[in-house]
Amino acid sequence: MVDDMDLNLLKTFDAVMKARSVNVAAEALDISAPAVSQALNRLREQYNDPLFIRDGRGIAPTNFAVELHAEVQEPLSMLLNGAKSRQHFDAPNSNRTFRISSHKDIDLLVVPALTKYRAEHAPNTTIEADIEHVDEQSRHADLRQRKVDIILSTVPLEEHGYHNYKLFEQDLVVVFSTSHPRISGNSITAEQFFSEQHILWNTQRMDSDTLDSVTDTVLPKRRIAYKTSSALTGIVLAGGTDWLCVNARSIAEKVSRSDRFQICELPFEAKAVPIYMTWHHSQRSDRGHKWFRDALIDATKNLN
Repeated sequence: MVDDMDLNLLKTFDAVMKARSVNVAAEALDISAPAVSQALNRLREQYNDPLFIRDGRGIAPTNFAVELHAEVQEPLSMLLNGAKSRQHFDAPNSNRTFRISSHKDIDLLVVPALTKYRAEHAPNTTIEADIEHVDEQSRHADLRQRKVDIILSTVPLEEHGYHNYKLFEQDLVVVFSTSHPRISGNSITAEQFFSEQHILWNTQRMDSDTLDSVTDTVLPKRRIAYKTSSALTGIVLAGGTDWLCVNARSIAEKVSRSDRFQICELPFEAKAVPIYMTWHHSQRSDRGHKWFRDALIDATKNLN
């Protein structure tokens, strides 16, 4: 951070980052657009970076601006709102932003229920869900660096200073086309399962494929025809091919309302896949953060 930085400059920078517009930021700050531009110019001189470039009718941040915002957003919020805002949280009137680091397949399960809960109990808050990470390590890194409030993943973070809570579990099922040439009905044998080609739901747990991580025995090698990190992609492909796709039950049931898909139980024993939320111990006295944790628990209680 540059010494003697004017806090108002960073406040203006934060507003422009969120609005992606000088005029909209000016309205939010209740100052003139030229005042916003002047503040940005001072920051450009301080950091020797353009910070924003024109993008169509709006503006887009430079890579440096994105990195800078990630560094200053949390401390800036603390400075502007004061420590009391962390000790006293008024959910119906709060404008706080909560940030989740997750995976798009977990988001399919959690975000709709959480969004409905937020609309009922804290309509002015904002929930930002990061769906870009495909492995636990990168999500954990963001939590360590305090870029997010909560991570949602299939494994707990077993390190000192972090807390884990299991929100719910999801059984795995087999999804395949109703017009499959060799499998019909509502069941499948192990012989059929391993003789067919598979779409690999390429989301790993504990350095293993999800299915392998929840079985106590070593499974025979599957014939992999296609790999994808998207649960929806896997299911849609299963509906148009004779490939099998092992997937989370809730996601499969949402999609299977179409007559293109058949869902069967796995032909062998497998544990359910757990979904954990993890947070840093320094947030234990933050009333708003506790509300958000309780909101996640309440919103997902019917997902088991």
